[in-house]
Amino acid sequence: MLSRRLKLKSERMSNMDFKVGKVREGARITGTVYKVTPNEVTLDINYTTEGTIYLNEMTQKNVGSCHDLVKEGDSLEVIVKKVDDEKGIVLLSRLDLEAQEGFETLQQYFTDETIFEVKVQKATKGGLVVSALGYGRMFMPISEISTDFIENPDTFVNKDLQVKVIEIKREKVIVSHKIVEREAKKVARQEALESIQVGDVYDGKVAKIMPYGAFVRIGEVEALLHISEISHHNVKEVKDVLEEGQAVKVKVIGAKNNKRSLSMKALQKTPWEDFVEAHKVGEEITGKIVKKMQFGMLVEVEKDVVGMLNRYDYSWDPRQNYAGEVEIGDEVNVKITSIDEKAKRMTLSKKHLEYNPWEDVNFKIGEKVSGQVKVLQSNGALVEVQGVNAFLPIGEVSSKRIGHVNEVLSEDDVINATVLKFDKKNWQLVISKQKHDEVQERDEYKKYLRSENKEEQSQTLGELFAEKLKGFKK
Repeated sequence: MLSRRLKLKSERMSNMDFKVGKVREGARITGTVYKVTPNEVTLDINYTTEGTIYLNEMTQKNVGSCHDLVKEGDSLEVIVKKVDDEKGIVLLSRLDLEAQEGFETLQQYFTDETIFEVKVQKATKGGLVVSALGYGRMFMPISEISTDFIENPDTFVNKDLQVKVIEIKREKVIVSHKIVEREAKKVARQEALESIQVGDVYDGKVAKIMPYGAFVRIGEVEALLHISEISHHNVKEVKDVLEEGQAVKVKVIGAKNNKRSLSMKALQKTPWEDFVEAHKVGEEITGKIVKKMQFGMLVEVEKDVVGMLNRYDYSWDPRQNYAGEVEIGDEVNVKITSIDEKAKRMTLSKKHLEYNPWEDVNFKIGEKVSGQVKVLQSNGALVEVQGVNAFLPIGEVSSKRIGHVNEVLSEDDVINATVLKFDKKNWQLVISKQKHDEVQERDEYKKYLRSENKEEQSQTLGELFAEKLKGFKK
């Protein structure tokens, strides 16, 4: 190795042109590396003495040794920084050349929108001073540091950041890490978006409340949770049930292009499903009348769960006008009579919670009954017979013509009558006191005739009738 260096020096001396002007301070020259140590490089520069370039003048890059940059025999372009012929010293530098080469590279990076790495040297009031490619005069405004708000730029000092050149002219180079960060997030978002498929279930967080729904963040992706998909119940205002930052579990129900639709209610049981699990046919429940119709009423038995109360199930008494007795919003006790889970239908009955007094009574036409007069009316009277009300028309009270029932009857009178009509289903029982009395009189008369037949053989039939009628008038 030593002999090679001596040979190079000997060749240099034999060919030396002793015009010192060829090596002057500030000159840009090319030399040949013939010695490398960790901290300096010695170059043959075709001069009376070697040129020396120290590591700190070799590069601004973060390297630990000159061996990482050059080796013996390499050709190296440098700038003469100092010449001292008396002491035989020529000091060299590559920093300006490196900066110039770096600037040219940065111009190309700007054109190509290339992403590259810089080292943060220091923080200033307006941003960060960064370096790369041996060029240490690049600036990153505080607004270009990150997509997030930066409170203290000092935290970035000595960090490596990926950047893009956003402005370059002469020696002014402006770079941005925010652009790279935004693009990286965009790529990550797209990848995350493509991984979100219909049917997937995620734990998300409410990012923003809107009048028509809420945007829920799932990792890097924000997707719409429409107001109609928040709950099975009607939601008037999103803010009434959700708030920003709230954790929610959602299911993906739609995927179109770069949009995803979410649902909370798809993961919840419907009000109908909850009701069916908790209740059975035959149970008594309390509901609220929400709609009156010609054929019945809709009764809400739980929030958003309604059943049909048919008009035939209002009361056992077909004459009762229950629909006229209640208003929308009134509560009513009912019994569940049927549940169709698949069709989501339910029938209710009010009358099945009541005792039907007509269930246990049976009458035959012409049957003799007794009862107590309860109410006197202009057209007749109501008579309680075996626990049910029978109607006694005014024309069936007496064989005599009367103007009002009270001419013959009083309330609480106990009377005997004959059944004229019985309709169990429609709660109709019509009786006649007149018919009963006529039958009774006829039977009594027949009985009398039989008893008197033997004793009054000589009497004529007309005389018997006359005598009998005389007795009735008394």
